[in-house]
Amino acid sequence: MGVPLIHSRISRLTLKHKAVRSNAIVLTFDDGPGNRLTPEIMDLLDKNNAKASFFLLGRNIAGREAIVRQIAERGHEICSHGYDHVHYWKVSPFRAMSDIRRGWQAIDAALGARRGTYPFRPPNGKLNIVCLLYLLCHRVPIVYWSFDSGDTFQPKPDVRQVAVSVKKAGAMVSLAHDFDRGDDGRVDLVLEFVRSALGLAGEKNMRVLTVSQLLDRGKRGAEDGRFSHCG
Repeated sequence: MGVPLIHSRISRLTLKHKAVRSNAIVLTFDDGPGNRLTPEIMDLLDKNNAKASFFLLGRNIAGREAIVRQIAERGHEICSHGYDHVHYWKVSPFRAMSDIRRGWQAIDAALGARRGTYPFRPPNGKLNIVCLLYLLCHRVPIVYWSFDSGDTFQPKPDVRQVAVSVKKAGAMVSLAHDFDRGDDGRVDLVLEFVRSALGLAGEKNMRVLTVSQLLDRGKRGAEDGRFSHCG
């Protein structure tokens, strides 16, 4: 556990540094797709000419394949959060590796593609040494975050404080969740977080980038992250 833990801490610091250096906000969403929240987030992003990275949970893809395809068709980045959201410190390395691969396979099946691998965020932010080496050997980006929106915190944060927290965080790789939930207050919190982040980007002339753009994995670079805020 020690080596993956050190790796995660270094990765978080590196992401924060890259975001600050790029004057950028990277919006990422875990555990989706959701029937309601994922489309609402995409609509909000579209209105502001912004793109995000969606870390899809394999078990939530079944029956929502059309939403997965919409994410891709609307220009957002598709990433993986595994299949079953298991804690990789509490299961065998082989069970964890199987969860990683099943998550990728579920995305490929939904897209009708054979890409094979996608940028990966460990469930609970935890990796074991076997999975860490597996991902590194396959050159898969392992993506953590530098700011948590708090939409899964207990007790639930006050939605009125979202804008204050976002402004204080500034450049960041954010974490929010777009899975289906019955609590409208948490849905509102996520949407307010997105609005606040986009508002900050417009106010401070910041870039809104995907994970891969921030990590300079493509040649399009920051040019694709030029931001146009529509309120």
